[in-house]
Amino acid sequence: MTAFAEIPVADAEPDILDIYQRLMSAAGSGSPALIFRHLAVTPGLLNWVWRAIGADAEAGWVRDAVWRIVAEMAPVAIDPITPAVLSDTGIDRDARRQTGDMLTSYNRMNPVNLILMGAVRVLISGAEPTASVGAYVMEPSSPPIAPPDLPPPPAVASLNPDLQAAIRALCVTIPDVGAEVTPTLYRHFAIWPRFMMTVAERLNPSLDALNEATLSLNDACAPLIEQVAERARERVSEPPPITNQVILLRVLDGFSYVIPHLVVVGQAIEAALPGEMPE
Repeated sequence: MTAFAEIPVADAEPDILDIYQRLMSAAGSGSPALIFRHLAVTPGLLNWVWRAIGADAEAGWVRDAVWRIVAEMAPVAIDPITPAVLSDTGIDRDARRQTGDMLTSYNRMNPVNLILMGAVRVLISGAEPTASVGAYVMEPSSPPIAPPDLPPPPAVASLNPDLQAAIRALCVTIPDVGAEVTPTLYRHFAIWPRFMMTVAERLNPSLDALNEATLSLNDACAPLIEQVAERARERVSEPPPITNQVILLRVLDGFSYVIPHLVVVGQAIEAALPGEMPE
């Protein structure tokens, strides 16, 4: 299966890069999400999406609301990743700081992505509201300071075969969107191959629990998604600049699982890690 198409940060034209940077700032994150990098492939689509949901993303109320929802969910328990395990897998203090920055970025960005992309999916599908709208107070707030921008993640094809297989095994619950979707978190962690293999070994036995948590999170976020979608309808009257709505909806349907799944995965990994490496 072909790799999922995207425009990396380094290759983005100025208008696309501006949206990436505004998304990162809005979430206090060091990396724009894969789904936004994918939408950027279709000329004009990411700009259309940003007109629909950008104002609410930057206002901060969506970020605050979804972070509260996630905070109320207990992380899925996986085997601890102890300081000794980190040392054995090549994670020194500097690497622990970098992996911490990665988790911070993804654990901030993915919940926001869940709401924004959920609203975009509702908007493009033309679906009628299915949950009560207006329950969340739209009070502006400022984002936290973002960690340093994350480095470019390695391509899956560049990883050793065993690690590729381990990562693909973690992706078995991801719906088919017509191309191979590999969460960028896994690719970033694969900068340290033994570390990513250890993460995979801990996540794999808990895939059923992670799946259940994914579905629960989606249910909890439905009213917030509908509220953002209702506001997005007021901002864009023209259809999105796409030639095949079915293909785009297939991708967005798939990411309605991928994104919340990565929220619960990120929370599980963070809970399993020690706060700091010992001196």
